[in-house]
Amino acid sequence: MTRKVGFLAVLLSFLAFISIWDGPQALAAPADLQQKYGPRPIDGQYVEAVQNYMVPKTSQLGLDLGVWPLQPYYNGFSVDAYYMYYFNKDWAWEVVNFSYLYTVDTDLTTELATQYGVSPLSIERVNYVASSNIIWNFAYGKFAFFESNIRYFRSGFLLGPALVTTNTESIPGFCIGWTIETFVNEKTAWKFQIRDNYAIGNSHPNNLVFLLGTSYGF
Repeated sequence: MTRKVGFLAVLLSFLAFISIWDGPQALAAPADLQQKYGPRPIDGQYVEAVQNYMVPKTSQLGLDLGVWPLQPYYNGFSVDAYYMYYFNKDWAWEVVNFSYLYTVDTDLTTELATQYGVSPLSIERVNYVASSNIIWNFAYGKFAFFESNIRYFRSGFLLGPALVTTNTESIPGFCIGWTIETFVNEKTAWKFQIRDNYAIGNSHPNNLVFLLGTSYGF
């Protein structure tokens, strides 16, 4: 009888404890840490991890494929090659960028040739573009790729002088654009760019191009 009463007392004490206990309580962070970590830590621990941004190589060679979609008389497809030098992670100099275009006539050009006798060869079209640009990387960081790989990226604006060579003349201008680059490893990256090679004084000054390519750092 005494053993049963003792067991019942233990059971009732345990049930009473469960009824008033609402789980483990997160400790309040000390006053000097609340601004940094918030009012409560994660699992009662105050952990800080520091991982530096990977600084890629200072020199870079690149190869891009481009699409020039906004010309009224032709669609352009280009192969672009460049050499770039990085002063630091914020500033770089694209020493030279060279583009060679292959063009395909649009329906408008075909209509002009068949109905009005306009020779497609007489229509001005871009053949080459050469430019040299300063790049300002305004954003860089890292992200998780498929929750298993860390990938580094940087993004920037570019601006510099350009020379647009058509089938009739060479026209000075400037290049302006935006670029984003994602690194596969310390040396290799994929790059997407939007550029406008503006030809000053030309009847069709804007030469917009969308570029996708790869680069190798050394």
